[in-house]
Amino acid sequence: MSKRKVLVIDDEYTLLRLVQMLLSRKGYEVTVALSSPDGRNMLAKNGPVDVIVLDLMMPKESGFAFLEWKDAQPEEIKRIPVIIDTAKNIKDEELAFLQPRCAQIVMKEMNFTENLTAQIDALFKDKPETPAPAL
Repeated sequence: MSKRKVLVIDDEYTLLRLVQMLLSRKGYEVTVALSSPDGRNMLAKNGPVDVIVLDLMMPKESGFAFLEWKDAQPEEIKRIPVIIDTAKNIKDEELAFLQPRCAQIVMKEMNFTENLTAQIDALFKDKPETPAPAL
């Protein structure tokens, strides 16, 4: 069986590495990107992943812009579930934009990493792993 693939897009380097370490220890194959453009490049280079963890507030391009880009992509990219990780106080109109595009929103606060890993685990709880490709 192949490992579940997670792409984490966040401009906070320390948090990015912490999430990468925690998810790797839980058996996930984790790729990280420090910006939305880097995340798009990782998807183009490595192909689809099983879930994207996305920060909303980043300097080069917001997570909202990444989601708009994702909406315009082929189905194999559009169907990837997204978990938002943010410290942003989300407004009603932003929530209306996010809800149909995201599986979960996890606030960056106390116990953030535990909440995030629990949400990722829950996303795959009843879904079988995909078999590893034959060589």
